[in-house]
Amino acid sequence: MLQRLCRLHDNLTAAGFAGAAFCVAVITGSFWYEVAARYFFSAPTSWAYDVASYVLCPMIFLTVPEMTRRGAQISVSFLVDGLPERFRRNLTSIILLAAALVCLICAWIAGAETWRQYVRGIETISAFPVLKWWISIFVPYGLLGSSIYFFRQFLGETPAPAPIADAGAEL
Repeated sequence: MLQRLCRLHDNLTAAGFAGAAFCVAVITGSFWYEVAARYFFSAPTSWAYDVASYVLCPMIFLTVPEMTRRGAQISVSFLVDGLPERFRRNLTSIILLAAALVCLICAWIAGAETWRQYVRGIETISAFPVLKWWISIFVPYGLLGSSIYFFRQFLGETPAPAPIADAGAEL
């Protein structure tokens, strides 16, 4: 049963990561359209910037769980790397547990705020207003998904290796 839940979590994370890639395409497309409309047709849009700014939050928080799954989050490992192996393992476990709990608490806080926005029907203030919860719902999703991966790593699951296409990015 636990393996099925982990596989479901992995599949949901992969779908979210694909959604983040789609968000990048939406941002790129809206700015291309804005540039073409403004400079080639002298008809600037009132919506392109708003769409790009709305899609930025989902793009980031749909990516967070995948980066955590890969172990690609930013970490300062100076202290851990300088310790002997027997202490390194213990400190790494403590850090993973702390990261999982912090992400879980932040997901709870972001979820409560998103719920407040939903209940009150709060909209963005822009030329193209939308309900704020449509955007902010991705924050608790990303933090909760990341928290689950930190818990899984704490319990002994190693982060998945980065795809081969990403390996050259470190050079």
